[in-house]
Amino acid sequence: MNLEEIRNKLEKERNELLLVLKDYEESKEILKETVSSADEIADRYEYKEEIHLKKEILEERLQKIEKALKRIDEGKFGFCEKCGQKIEEMRLKIDPAVDLCQSCAVK
Repeated sequence: MNLEEIRNKLEKERNELLLVLKDYEESKEILKETVSSADEIADRYEYKEEIHLKKEILEERLQKIEKALKRIDEGKFGFCEKCGQKIEEMRLKIDPAVDLCQSCAVK
């Protein structure tokens, strides 16, 4: 995989995440509707918690992708942020947003 392919893959994932996050923002409007029964309140609370957790995970992934794109722009992509060694190619193929080599990730 060359840098252009990696950039394209990361940008595609970023755009998909932004769309999903936008949908989560729109779903907040549904949560503002009034409910009357205790069951509806409990269901709404569970749904709100689930949405919040999923949104946090997606936002963290988006940050990793933005960071990887920045490393590409700076010419630092593919090098471990901790030790400076080259990140294993297979690791980058699995997740191009990874920022640590295998040995630093294990530590």
